[in-house]
Amino acid sequence: MSPRISITRPLALIAALALGACSPQSGQSPVKPPAKAPAAPGQGFDKARLEAGIDEKFGGVGTCVIVADTRSGQELYRYNSHGVCMNPLPPCSTFKIPNSLIALDAGVVTPQTVFKWDRTPQRVRAWEQDADMRTAFSKSIVWWYQRVAQNVGQAAYQERLKAFDYGNKAPEGPLTTFWIGPAAGGRLGISTRQQTEFLRRLYTGRLPVKPESSAFVQSIMVNEVRDGFTMSGKTGSCPTLADSSRWVGWWVGRLKGPSSDYVFAASVETESGNALPGLEVEARVKSVFADAGLWPSA
Repeated sequence: MSPRISITRPLALIAALALGACSPQSGQSPVKPPAKAPAAPGQGFDKARLEAGIDEKFGGVGTCVIVADTRSGQELYRYNSHGVCMNPLPPCSTFKIPNSLIALDAGVVTPQTVFKWDRTPQRVRAWEQDADMRTAFSKSIVWWYQRVAQNVGQAAYQERLKAFDYGNKAPEGPLTTFWIGPAAGGRLGISTRQQTEFLRRLYTGRLPVKPESSAFVQSIMVNEVRDGFTMSGKTGSCPTLADSSRWVGWWVGRLKGPSSDYVFAASVETESGNALPGLEVEARVKSVFADAGLWPSA
């Protein structure tokens, strides 16, 4: 196992980066060193190099990374044990993926709907603007999706999350924060493995949503294109315990190349003083993926 990462960030900064990204978790912390599962041979990337990069840049007992084939669902690589990768965590802002699907399918918004900022000061300056869904998703605007939640309602979330087979399917807690974790009163949880399974259903047309809703959400998830490879995804970060003593950072999505198509999910759960915001998890995952040959270097 690699040396423990100790990047100390003021909690206030983490909160600012994280606020649109949170949701509840089990509260159980891994106690064993990471156990790595070798992937099937001949999958087109260097698993040993990928593993070494994760170890160096963000690995540890609370880290899980899964790469799976989008079409078949075959797990091609896993960092850490099955137990750690099945540990339920708050989805944080990664919940904006199903939330967007639900809102579009329910007709409470369209791709062109603009919600007006009510001039209430926000913790992140980029949130202080009128926004449509594309802008709200890319900038992770918390108030925008809270307004969506008020329009969707608890009963509809219960029905849709069950239909999606999304995590523990429990939108329990305050309507506008149930995905942000126990510190915000929410109880919705999803494991790293379940993230990849949900994404695979999204990208293979197996979610019970309108095709146009799925297509639009897939379009706003596109994050970066390099030499014919497209990486799509969503970050997230928030407390995993009610006392905010532990945090999780997420980067989940899809990596599609000319001859490859993967879904992936990375979660890093650790003490709040060492927490990595989702944007930092994204940067490190992109770096180790490039080193391992999963996609081109920047």
